[in-house]
Amino acid sequence: MDSPWTERPLTPFGMEIGIRLEWPLPEGFEQRMVDLFNRHKLLVFRNQQLAESNQVKLLENFGRVLGSHGEYREISTDGGLGSGPLTWHSDLAFTEEPFKVISLHAVAVNDGQSYTDFVNGADTAVALPEDLMVKIADRKAMTMIAPIQTHRTVGYDSSDEMPHQMRPLIIPHPRTGEPVLYISNMQTARIMGMERDESDATLNALFVELYRDDRIYRHRWNNGDIVVWDNIALQHARGDLTGMTPRRLQRVVVADKSFFDLLPQFEVGDKRVSAWGSGGKQLVLD
Repeated sequence: MDSPWTERPLTPFGMEIGIRLEWPLPEGFEQRMVDLFNRHKLLVFRNQQLAESNQVKLLENFGRVLGSHGEYREISTDGGLGSGPLTWHSDLAFTEEPFKVISLHAVAVNDGQSYTDFVNGADTAVALPEDLMVKIADRKAMTMIAPIQTHRTVGYDSSDEMPHQMRPLIIPHPRTGEPVLYISNMQTARIMGMERDESDATLNALFVELYRDDRIYRHRWNNGDIVVWDNIALQHARGDLTGMTPRRLQRVVVADKSFFDLLPQFEVGDKRVSAWGSGGKQLVLD
């Protein structure tokens, strides 16, 4: 009997699933979807029209969905996350509990105009040159909130007063146990225990491996697309969206805690957070 859905691997990682997301979903689909997600880290569905409540229902297969209070349930070029470019990052990596899974659903875009790039820290971790693996063995890195998000601004001397976390450069994935190279261009300031020159050179060498062109999946947005990705294993980035309207993406996140739960020094509606979230603006903490 033919399957009620199709599966097509993406390059260099990810899986496109052909199905009409209508409930009840076909028997066995939800478990198969979770299995594919654990293996491929990114799922793409096309030509969908999901209300926010049904996008929540889809994401509940992967864990607890954050409520809408204080969260961006829609991002747009004229909204809270602005139109500026965003360099490579993983959402809330500078907190003790980064988001687990993120989904975006294109509800109003110009087909093919804008894109989001993804790289896979799990794939990179197992393919690093041996000399780099030896160099970073048992090392930790300082990851912190980025005052400016459009390009790399954190560095060796970045202030520890900014929200930050220290983690091994190679972490075990909390769900699958596989190793993940957990550093990013936007958020990783330094490698602990290394002098500045050595830390900068090592991070640069790791970034060369992580962000190689043949390791990037670029998703060009068309109306009806849904992309679901692993925010621990993957990082994402986007180009400059200035003038790209409309661009409205419906956003649902799997996480135990929100930004405001994890960083109680900020409040919902805090102007400092709005300025930071829009990209390219200074986050002032005093």
